[in-house]
Parts: sequence; C-alpha cells; structure tokens
Amino acid sequence: MKRPKDDPAPVNGLSAEQQRNGLKTLWLAVALFATTIAIAFLLYVSILAYAVMQRM
Repeated sequence: MKRPKDDPAPVNGLSAEQQRNGLKTLWLAVALFATTIAIAFLLYVSILAYAVMQRM
C-alpha cells in the first residue's frame, strides 16, 4: 500500500496560545489548592495552640 505524497494527515493538536491558557488555568488551580491547604494548616495550628494555652 502506497502512502499519499501530497495529502498529509491533519494534526489536531492545541495551538501555542491554547497551551499557554491551559497552563495558566492549571497554575491558578494549584495556587488555589495550596492556599487552601496553608490556611487549613494555620487554623489547625492555632486551634492546637489555643488548646494548649487553655490547659495551662
């Protein structure tokens, strides 16, 4: 079976701009998740510190 010379297979990949926008969205999601984890950790530590201060 011969390969066609002038009919290349179409490429349906994302453009460079679409890839950049996807990465921006990904980094925004990662930053939001990390911020939520940091706030939860600080709240946990402050509750522990408050509990320790109450027992003294």
